[in-house]
Amino acid sequence: MLFIFDMGGVVTNTFLMDSLYKELNLSVTDFFKICKYKNNNIREDFELGKLSSNEFWSNFNKIVSSIKKMSAKKQNKIITQYDLSCNLDFNIIPEVKTDLFRLYFHPSKQEKTIELILKLKEKHRVVCGTNTNQSHWGNHLERGDYAFFNQTYASNIIGIMKPDPLFFETIMKAEGFSAAQTFFTDDKIENCEAAAKLGINTHHFTSAQKLFEDWSKYF
Repeated sequence: MLFIFDMGGVVTNTFLMDSLYKELNLSVTDFFKICKYKNNNIREDFELGKLSSNEFWSNFNKIVSSIKKMSAKKQNKIITQYDLSCNLDFNIIPEVKTDLFRLYFHPSKQEKTIELILKLKEKHRVVCGTNTNQSHWGNHLERGDYAFFNQTYASNIIGIMKPDPLFFETIMKAEGFSAAQTFFTDDKIENCEAAAKLGINTHHFTSAQKLFEDWSKYF
């Protein structure tokens, strides 16, 4: 059988990038909304591998710089148009000169999940299926977080993101398993729902202990 594990929130803890948003003087919500300026989505393009880390931050700086050059009246229109925080001050957002995604990313491992992965690998094919970006990909590689798996399928490498059904179909095709032979876990319910619609056996991850209990029968 094939077991697909998400990375963040499952193998490692869900790491909140509070330091990044604090340095930018932005809330996480405003940051994501700015990334969608003018109907683009540079954050999604980053996770699909269409932008490198340098290209992402270059684009982000250009967006902020262009808004800073506007009059206060036009800036207020942007705040209203994109439903940004009413007290947002674009002029205090600094120019980004280093990769903040890499600098402030320090997740910890969920040892119980890793124990489960290693046990399942004794009898089954176990892979990672993750939405990530170049910065976090490099960080996880350095830490050896992907080393527990037989293979890793990352959105920035394969160019497809969860919950797109093609993400799961691509992995199953590459691995040679049917949906009925495949098991998937993720901490995001929308990803589990997308996998379940394909007939994949899914487990919405809430704790490493619960997943271990449910899947230990496959050892």
